[in-house]
This record gives sequence, C-alpha cells and structure tokens, in this order.
Amino acid sequence: MPVLLALSAALCWGTSDFVGGVASRRGGRVNAVTLGTQTTGLLAFAPIAILIEGTLTAADFWWALLGGMSSGTAIYLLYIGFTRSRTGVVAPIAAIGTAAIPALFGLATGETLEPWQAVGVLLGLTAIWLISRPGEVHFSDYNTRAGVGYGIAAGVGFALMFIALDQLSADSGAWGVLPLRLGGIVMMLAVAAVRRLPLLADRAVWWPILASGLIGSLGNLAFIVATRNGNLSIVSVVSSLFPAATVGLAFLLLHERLGRVQLIGVGAALAAVALVSAG
Repeated sequence: MPVLLALSAALCWGTSDFVGGVASRRGGRVNAVTLGTQTTGLLAFAPIAILIEGTLTAADFWWALLGGMSSGTAIYLLYIGFTRSRTGVVAPIAAIGTAAIPALFGLATGETLEPWQAVGVLLGLTAIWLISRPGEVHFSDYNTRAGVGYGIAAGVGFALMFIALDQLSADSGAWGVLPLRLGGIVMMLAVAAVRRLPLLADRAVWWPILASGLIGSLGNLAFIVATRNGNLSIVSVVSSLFPAATVGLAFLLLHERLGRVQLIGVGAALAAVALVSAG
C-alpha cells in the first residue's frame, strides 16, 4: 500500500508539474502561476479535508507550513526552469535530489531496508538519472545548464518538504495538506513583495492553474498517507519518479523527444518499484 500511494503521489505531482509548467510558459508570470496553484490547491482541497477525519496538532501545523514554504519555493524554481530549458532536463534532475536527500535522511535516522529494497532504491536513483537524459544532452549549452541549475535547486526544496511531511503525526490525515499549501502561498507573496511582481496570472491560464493546484494537493495527501505506513527511504524514491509522468505528457502533448536512454530509465524505474514493494 505505501508503494501504491507513493506511485499515486508521483503520478499526481508529475501531472501537476506538467500542467503548471505549460501555464507558466503561456502566461509568462511564473510567480503568479505558482501562487495560483498554491491558492487553488488550498481552496479546492479544503472541502476534501473537512470530509476526511484527522487531527492537526500545533507541531503538525508548523512542520507542514515549513514544508509548504520549501515546496512553494521549489515549484517556483521548477516552473522557471521549464520556461528556460526543456521539461525533460529540469524535472528529472529535480527528482534526483528529491529522492536522494530524504532517503539518506531516513537511513541516518534509523530506518532499515531489506537487501532487495536497498537494490531497488539504488536502481530507482539510477532510473531518475537515466530519465534525465532524453537523448543527447550538451551541458555546455546555456539552456541546458540553466535547466540543470534550476532542477538541482528545486530538488533540494522538494526534499526538505518530504522530510518535513514525514514528521507529521499519524492522525493528521488530510489536514496536513492545508498548512502545506498555506506555506507555499506565504512564500510566493513574499517573493512578489520583494521583487515587486504581479499576483495574478493571465486569465487564459486560470483553468490549468486550478487543475494543477488540485491534482498537486491530491499528490500531497497520497504522500502523507504513504509515509505514515512506510519507510521514508522507500516512499521518497518511488514518489520521486514523478518525471516519468511529466516527461511522458511532454512527449505526448508537446512532442518533446523521448530518447532511448530515457526509455531504459523508465524500465529501470518499473523494476525499482517491483523491488522496493517486495518488502
């Protein structure tokens, strides 16, 4: 069940990132798009949280808020990367840090893995790296280097969110998503105030923003529930396979090239999921 929930989180996040990235490219106001996804994610998910039982302690609130501030910054950087480089470069590289840092944190804090699960984690990290190479990638190219830089920064932000959400109590349930989104809103308002940026995105991308916010919140819920029942070392790696959805949608809808190495990475990802779920 934790692996299935982690896969659901990856699918939701990958879809949300793709939709939000398209909105950023069309609207041109990355901060406004990010603020919009966080706000709509909060408002659209609030009725769902009310219907699902849960108790949010003060500690849960602050952990989720901090995680939201980190993830809001990460999404902002990810969307900027999408506007300056290829989706197939930025998203997978972000996933490497997203997977590796929480996995190492989990092992350092006492989590244990079966031998085949450890192999699965390593294979998952390798798969993420392979997916980040959708053909011939020239790191001397400015756009590629910019994409790598934004991907690394976003990966660190997402990793800190993973670690923060892992601290929530078992009874927090869906309520943890609300302060998570609130933290993202706080960060984007701060960015807009400091840089004097607009708060509203173009009307033409409001529907994609709404879809991205709601789908992303569903992914957050799936991840929170997964960490309640499984190791962060495993859940973080499986959840970080979200580039498969992002890159796949970019291939189908934006006709971005899907290379042979990337296809091998997808196969390695499926094998990794099978290994870590065997425990």
